[in-house]
Amino acid sequence: MQISIVEAMAEVKRSRWSLAGLALLAASLLPGCGGGEHYVPVQGVVTLNGEPLADAKITFEPVGGPGGVALGTPSFGRTDNEGKFVLQCPTSNASGAVVGEHRVRIITSGMLPPTDAQKEAARKRLMQQEAAAGNPNAEISEERLLDYLSDTARPSRPELLPPRYHRESTLTFTVPNQAAQAEFALTTP
Repeated sequence: MQISIVEAMAEVKRSRWSLAGLALLAASLLPGCGGGEHYVPVQGVVTLNGEPLADAKITFEPVGGPGGVALGTPSFGRTDNEGKFVLQCPTSNASGAVVGEHRVRIITSGMLPPTDAQKEAARKRLMQQEAAAGNPNAEISEERLLDYLSDTARPSRPELLPPRYHRESTLTFTVPNQAAQAEFALTTP
């Protein structure tokens, strides 16, 4: 349902919508996943020199129209140990990608996962902070621990792929009006 902002404001005055109703209305007017764009499920597989490419980030960016204006919201995925991925739109956790042509970027660099020693040291620091705040028996969840560690500098993995697959990507994929399977067979010298 598409309505103009003027129509929406008139409806608000007539019906005296609640704050929650106004928030839902505002969200429906914003661009992004579910905001009038048609998303379909997209999954696929990425290989490098014939082998599954694990732990790679994949981005589908809708190709822009005249003047470089994007025609939709990007979708993202991460490959598993078999090189398989499923795309998601992050703004609403919708599955898939917007229908149409996309530039595809695949990146392997990133932060290394924390070691057990880093986790234990972080847990001790968080426990000390909790004790200083008057909560000596606090339990530190794995989620809180990883959030804390995400703010600390850790060495990153070097990029395995040449720029033609990420920064200067020449990969494209056209998402049809129905569920799609995308396969990318990458090679390095």
